[in-house]
Amino acid sequence: MNKGTCRSMIILTVLLLTAGQSLAAGGGKIVAADPTKHFDPKGKVPSRFTIELQNGLRKSLRFEDKRDFEEAKKGFIAAPPYKQIMAEAGHVAWDMGSYGFLLTDKEYDSIHPSLQRQAVLNMAYGLYEVLPGKIYQVRGFDLANISFIKGDTGWIVFDPLTAKETAAAALKFINEKLGERPVTAVVYSHCHADHFGGVRCVVDEADVRRGKVKIIAPVGFMEYAVAENVYAGNAMSRRMFYQYGMLLPRNPFGHVDQSIGKNTAAGNLGLIPPSVIVAKDFEEMTVDGVKMVFQNTPGTEAPAEMNTYFPDLKAFWAAENITGTVHNIYTLRRALVRDALKWSKEINVALYRFGTEAEVMFASHSWPRWGNARIQEVMRAQRDIYANLNNEVLHLVNQGVTINEIHNVYHPPKSLQTQWAAHSYHGSEEHNSRAVANRYIGYWDANPATLIPLSPRDSAPLYVEMMGGAQEDHGQGEGAL
Repeated sequence: MNKGTCRSMIILTVLLLTAGQSLAAGGGKIVAADPTKHFDPKGKVPSRFTIELQNGLRKSLRFEDKRDFEEAKKGFIAAPPYKQIMAEAGHVAWDMGSYGFLLTDKEYDSIHPSLQRQAVLNMAYGLYEVLPGKIYQVRGFDLANISFIKGDTGWIVFDPLTAKETAAAALKFINEKLGERPVTAVVYSHCHADHFGGVRCVVDEADVRRGKVKIIAPVGFMEYAVAENVYAGNAMSRRMFYQYGMLLPRNPFGHVDQSIGKNTAAGNLGLIPPSVIVAKDFEEMTVDGVKMVFQNTPGTEAPAEMNTYFPDLKAFWAAENITGTVHNIYTLRRALVRDALKWSKEINVALYRFGTEAEVMFASHSWPRWGNARIQEVMRAQRDIYANLNNEVLHLVNQGVTINEIHNVYHPPKSLQTQWAAHSYHGSEEHNSRAVANRYIGYWDANPATLIPLSPRDSAPLYVEMMGGAQEDHGQGEGAL
């Protein structure tokens, strides 16, 4: 490891550990969040107008299509007897039981029907068989899935979750149910912390250094793991609480789901640098007797990311490039604006290179898909929604629609709106469309008055003065409104 990589890893590890503690701590001291200080614990009952809107949505959306539910349940082996996973620091790192209100048939008028459907789909909890005797996943232990490929001598682990505690629980659970096996290799699909943060409970860094265990990652992994988590790390950590609503109480009026999973684990995050880098567009490798073809997909869901195909198993790992929802082009926690067109093209490459023969597709979030026709249907839907987002926004921009109008103008075609795989949860059409416009033409709306705006602290007093001043006026006297 060179000095630059070592320094970057130390900085990243310190920041990740700080971020992990901040999920349940203040200033290094564990403090339980008290939602009653911020929110009405009973919630606000929806108005009749909201209820009418929700009932209309229940009639207009394709709830009769139950295939996602069948796929989300398929291959279930067992669930652990516990619903909470404790952190080493003593607080709760993971609490699947807090979402128990979703395990009923009740339709909540306080939750968008489409979001409630997605939230129920993400309630999968336990060990699942993806491909008999070869591929398994533990789901519902963290925001992401942890996947286990059975090699000749041990487990090949794909994406060891966010936290040491949740990854340790997943590894222990699969060993209890299927027989204990050593971990012979780890694959990081990409550079986001929920896909590598638990690695230190899965393998020993000394074994990686000796070459006993391989850690495989896409080119640019360390660079972008640092860039995405350190350069703007403090701001991103703060904004993550807003994006995911992490301080909201978990109930029908608060936190319901995180769209690609239930929540983010609040435990110890770590990192071991990869020992094998996939640098070419496509690289074939045999790891512990399992043949894999890696597809680098830079500039998609992450700046450094890769899909994996298992030709002997006809199984396609879609990383986080294809999930059960349309993703963020601009993530509200703040990150580089993603390239919707590049994303679409990489899915298209995967479709024609692997999707024409794959019989199972699984990923780091959501649930697998089985059968070649079904796999191609989902791949095409997600390919087309990202392409449409890019192309239609550019079409509208060239017609004169500004960045401050685009979110009220762009809508996907009906043919995509009717497909669940093209629905937006993690990324909305509104902020994704603004992101595409910003990527190509920037944040300015071409109005000279907005080119160099005043800071809010300077403009706010002027608005107040324009409205009559800050003095109290109870409707008495001359000039009362």
